[in-house]
Amino acid sequence: MSFDRIAIIVCLPLLASTPASAADITVTMAGGAYQPAKISAAVGDTIRFRNDDDADHNVFVPTVGHALDLGKQEPGQEAVLTLGKSGTFDVECVFHPGMLTIVEVK
Repeated sequence: MSFDRIAIIVCLPLLASTPASAADITVTMAGGAYQPAKISAAVGDTIRFRNDDDADHNVFVPTVGHALDLGKQEPGQEAVLTLGKSGTFDVECVFHPGMLTIVEVK
């Protein structure tokens, strides 16, 4: 057996156990809505909430165990959330009742 084949055999288990890179998901806030309205993500992924509207918005999570408030985003601003644990939670805008997206983290 040559050294090239040994190196490939030794490296294959290392490649199989390497985690996939985290995703970067963009959610826009405009017209009284988050887009997309539902997000599927993984622990470690990042969600960027970008205000593409001419009004202020907010990223607020009231769901127990995931609760947070990223504060006000003025037009053109962005808030970033890195997902630290699995579960499903709602994201609301405190300025616009009914503005909602659902995030499922696996």
